[in-house]
Amino acid sequence: MEENSLMPTEKKYDAVLVAGEGESSYKVYHQHKAFLKINNKCIINYVVDALQKVDSIRDIYIVGLHEKLNEVFKTNEADFDYPKPIHIIPQKSNLYENIWHTFIQTIPGGENMEDPQNSPHADKAVLIVPCDSPLLTPHEVEHFIKHSEIENYDHVLGLTAKKNLEFFYPRDGNPGIKMAYLHLKEDSYRINNLHLVKPIRIENREYIQKMYQYRHQRNFKNMVLFGLSLLGKDKHYQYYFGLQMGLLFASLGLESMVRVFRSLTPKKALEKSISNIMKARFIALEVPYAGAALDIDNDRDYEAMKARFNEWREYLSHPGKSPLPLSQ
Repeated sequence: MEENSLMPTEKKYDAVLVAGEGESSYKVYHQHKAFLKINNKCIINYVVDALQKVDSIRDIYIVGLHEKLNEVFKTNEADFDYPKPIHIIPQKSNLYENIWHTFIQTIPGGENMEDPQNSPHADKAVLIVPCDSPLLTPHEVEHFIKHSEIENYDHVLGLTAKKNLEFFYPRDGNPGIKMAYLHLKEDSYRINNLHLVKPIRIENREYIQKMYQYRHQRNFKNMVLFGLSLLGKDKHYQYYFGLQMGLLFASLGLESMVRVFRSLTPKKALEKSISNIMKARFIALEVPYAGAALDIDNDRDYEAMKARFNEWREYLSHPGKSPLPLSQ
C-alpha cells in the first residue's frame, strides 16, 4: 500500500543548505557546483524550490558566498519571505564551522550561548542538505523527516539502496550516473546527503570536519589517514576495514570478494561504532527515493544530469514508480 509521503509531520525543522566555497565545490569544470546551470537555472535553485514545498520545514538557511547567493536568488526572482523565509549566511572557513555557525543563527540569541550543552535548545534538530542534488523531491525530504524518529537519536543519516539507483545508470547508449556504494551486510547503499541532526548533542562535533576531509575513499592516502584518525576513538576497526575492502573489490569488479567483506559490516554494529566515535546517538535511515543521492561529483555526472534531467525529474515526481514499495 502506497503511503502518503507528503503527509506533514507535527514538528517543523529549519533547513541548513550547505553551499560553502571549498576545494570540493569546484570539482566540476572548475566551477562552484551550486551555481552550475541545468535548463538555464542554477542547481541550488532546484534544491531550494524542493525545500519550499516541504511542509515539515520552517525556515531555509543557506550558508555560502553571500553576494553570489543573493545575486543568484534575485536573478531567479526568489521570494525571501514566502512560502518559507530564506536566510543567507556568510560562510566560515570549513564545513564544520559553516554548519555550526548557521545552526547558531537558527536560535534567537544563539551567538551569546555560554554553555550549549545545558541550553534549552540542546535538543533542537536541523535538516542539513547539500547544494548539488537538483533532483531532490519534496516527498523524499518529507519521508526522511517523518521516519527519522529524531526524538530517539542525535544524528540521522539517509541511505538509498543500490536497487533504487540502477535506473539512473548509463544504458542503451544514453549517459547516466553510476555511484560507489557502502557495502553493508544487509545491502549496498549510497549516502543520500540528508542529515537530521541535533548539533549540540554531538560531543565530537569537530570530528565531522575530519570525516569530510577524508571522505573520498577511493583515494588510498585518504583511506589510510582516516583509518589512523580512528585510533583511540573506537575499538571496532573491522567495520571500517570491511567498508574499505568492499569499496576496493567493487571497483575491481570482484563481487565474490565484496560479499566476503560486507559480512564484516552489519548495519547496526556500524551505527553503534559511529555513535561511539561521535559520542552521539547515530542511526542510518534507508529512504526509498533516489533524488538526494544523485549529486554531481564530476564533469561526467554533470553532463549526464543535463542530458537526462527532464526524464529523470519526471520519473522521480511520481513516487509510485519507485523500485521499492513506499511503505517501510
